[in-house]
Amino acid sequence: MAEAKRYQKIIYFTILPFCILWCAAILIAPLWHDSPGIRGTVSEYTYSFFSKSCHQIDDRSFQLGANKFGVCSRCTSIYFAFLLGVILYPFIRKINNLDLPSLIFLFAGAALVVIDAGLDIFEVYKNTYVTREITGAILGFVLPFYIIPGTIRVFYEYFLPPDVIPKK
Repeated sequence: MAEAKRYQKIIYFTILPFCILWCAAILIAPLWHDSPGIRGTVSEYTYSFFSKSCHQIDDRSFQLGANKFGVCSRCTSIYFAFLLGVILYPFIRKINNLDLPSLIFLFAGAALVVIDAGLDIFEVYKNTYVTREITGAILGFVLPFYIIPGTIRVFYEYFLPPDVIPKK
């Protein structure tokens, strides 16, 4: 059991710094955008990296100075709320609690994003920074409560001998 708890902490403390770096990259892109040398190159690569998953439209992105964040406002809200969820996870649910919350929370968060985007796409209601931020933050905050225990369960399944896996 002690070995399983050690792996739970390792997984959590691998996810946490990854999230911090991910969110830092969103801010580094505009901070270093006009910088010469390696910082400017890092900024360019960061924008390029995030462009694979985000539209990065200027008028839908937060600005830092004259430069947009690495991702749009909805993605920024998703990622920073995800980081907040990861930070708060051990206080809300213990790391050794591998039970997933009801899927209704995950589907509700995703549905809010789809509804907000869909209403805008079909020109029923033009979404705003506020609606994009709120819907993104809700989805981002609930995701760690599925990803952290899910990652631990996958790790147990594939990398631990059955006698080490904690029983309910």
